[in-house]
Amino acid sequence: MKLNYSRKVHFYETDAQGVVHHSNYPRYFEEARGYFLEKIGYPYHKVREELNIDVVLVELSVKYKNPLKYGDIFNIEFWISHMDRFFFDFDYVITVNKTQIATGKTKHACIDRFSRKLVSVPEVLRKGYGER
Repeated sequence: MKLNYSRKVHFYETDAQGVVHHSNYPRYFEEARGYFLEKIGYPYHKVREELNIDVVLVELSVKYKNPLKYGDIFNIEFWISHMDRFFFDFDYVITVNKTQIATGKTKHACIDRFSRKLVSVPEVLRKGYGER
């Protein structure tokens, strides 16, 4: 399942030239993942409190193609590109008016909130991610 998350670039996210600083792209990806969890009915606080799971970032990559600027309204199309028993990956494509700005990928795992040990991706999240 692909989702779209959109928002406007804020001034504080830019450098002196009005271009988004590279460190903001991982934050945009995180916002999109939070939106995804809300869409499947399990916002992050519910994952933590009801499932006793923390979703942790294991890997992150970003490829910058064009600048994102102050005031731009950008879209992130994103989806789960891989999932196994313990890990899952999101792919991201950021665009402004159909111009590709950046692409990215993140890899995640689930850990028990208290023991901090690796656990299987919970069934409720698998179903939300499209696995049946």
